[in-house]
Amino acid sequence: MTNKKTARMIGVAPLALVFVGGIMAQNNSIPGNNPAQDSEKKVEASTPAVTIPLSTGTAINASLVGTLDSERCKPGDPVSAIVTEPVVYQRSVLLPKGSKIVGHVVRTGAGDGDGSSALFVEFDRAVLKDGQAAVLNAGIQALAPAGTAPTIPSREKYEESRMAGLVGARPAQQEPSGTMVLPSTYTRPRRATAPNVNPDQLEGGIDHKGLVTPDSKGAFSDPNLRVFTPVSEGSHGTVLVGDKKNIHLENGTHLLIVVQPPAAPTDAR
Repeated sequence: MTNKKTARMIGVAPLALVFVGGIMAQNNSIPGNNPAQDSEKKVEASTPAVTIPLSTGTAINASLVGTLDSERCKPGDPVSAIVTEPVVYQRSVLLPKGSKIVGHVVRTGAGDGDGSSALFVEFDRAVLKDGQAAVLNAGIQALAPAGTAPTIPSREKYEESRMAGLVGARPAQQEPSGTMVLPSTYTRPRRATAPNVNPDQLEGGIDHKGLVTPDSKGAFSDPNLRVFTPVSEGSHGTVLVGDKKNIHLENGTHLLIVVQPPAAPTDAR
């Protein structure tokens, strides 16, 4: 195992992330409202096509750029993250470190419980350093605030232990509540009774570099936050559900972004 973690490839056929260029420029917000975004779109539209062969389930370590706040965010607000570790498969770099994963806020709102909140975020493209862009369908599988103390000595040793069956899901920092949020098509979070399921579990771990293991799931260091990102057909993005009135992620939050199945051409998103 090397520090350049081999990408976790799930599924048989590779998912080709195809150049979007001018199409993305036409489908995004009205030109002139955001000069920085308009400039980025022009660069994407003028660069050659690029294909990134990532499979459904591929995990990407990244760092949030800016903040996310469910009380201040509006649908359509941009969300971006910087790739903090190359995605490598069979010695080939599929997604270089420093690339951007770009998306938007789909919606925000209150959760089903008193004083709870929800934030729906979706990533829809990858942008390389030279401005080349590719279609992407991805969500956040795990997150940890910047500065979170490491939970594993190294990912290499963790992977050895995991393959030996010595590690698995570990309980979070609070007792099970007896309910869980069941994500469907993400029209909104639904709450259902599930007394035999503990929704407050974390899986995987984070090392001293702030990089998260590919099997990680959940919100580290925040027992009040749930992360739901399925990889079944028709899945789009992530629903974050908090027990408090506001969900707030600081700049630099460690993210584990997972590739979801490609969206169908007729999807109304």
